[in-house]
Amino acid sequence: MPRRLAISDIHGCARTFEALLDRVSLGTTDELYLLGDFVDRGPRSAQVLDYIIQLQDDGYRIHGLRGNHDQYMIDALLIGDKSSRSTWRSAGAASTKKSYLSDDNPEGRINPIHVFWLNELPYHYLLDDYILVHAGLNFRRRNPLKGKKAMLNRRNWYRHIDYDWLGDRKIVHGHTPLTRQRIEAQAHPRRRAYPVFDIDAGCFHPKNGMGHLCAMNLDERTFTFVPNLDR
Repeated sequence: MPRRLAISDIHGCARTFEALLDRVSLGTTDELYLLGDFVDRGPRSAQVLDYIIQLQDDGYRIHGLRGNHDQYMIDALLIGDKSSRSTWRSAGAASTKKSYLSDDNPEGRINPIHVFWLNELPYHYLLDDYILVHAGLNFRRRNPLKGKKAMLNRRNWYRHIDYDWLGDRKIVHGHTPLTRQRIEAQAHPRRRAYPVFDIDAGCFHPKNGMGHLCAMNLDERTFTFVPNLDR
């Protein structure tokens, strides 16, 4: 039976991402939602994007969202002003640029297909039972789905949730790393009524309890983890 899965914050960890898809046995009838931050920090950002695009070409149903690191890269390359370049540089651009170096590409030219693909990504997905977003929502807005900056960058927003606006939907996001233990605790029966799941397991993060990539089964509300294989 087709499943709906979500993964966030791959951050250049291509080997870990491939291993996680193997672990969950991703099929072409499954729906896979990737919640942004494909690039920076980890060593294989170019390979992550190549792999995702190839999977889509092979008929896998993969739906990407843009994250703040993806936006930093887009802005630095397409706007190219001093501020945009500086922001991306401080966010981990060096590791992303290095991932493009190869014998066939000794100058490390960034694949324009990758930039186009990232720049076409939406900011959220609205499903019947879920809202999927990279970072968070600005519930001070009449329509939180209009707040692009919050969807890319917001933290510490749970206390502002408008439950009337949200209705029966749950929110799934990344951006703020949690330990594996805290992510698993979100599925505890006592938290069943709570409307938010953070699935960023800090794949690149050295803190104890992090350093994993997490896939959430949206239908069963279960989690699958793979430790970082890209260090």
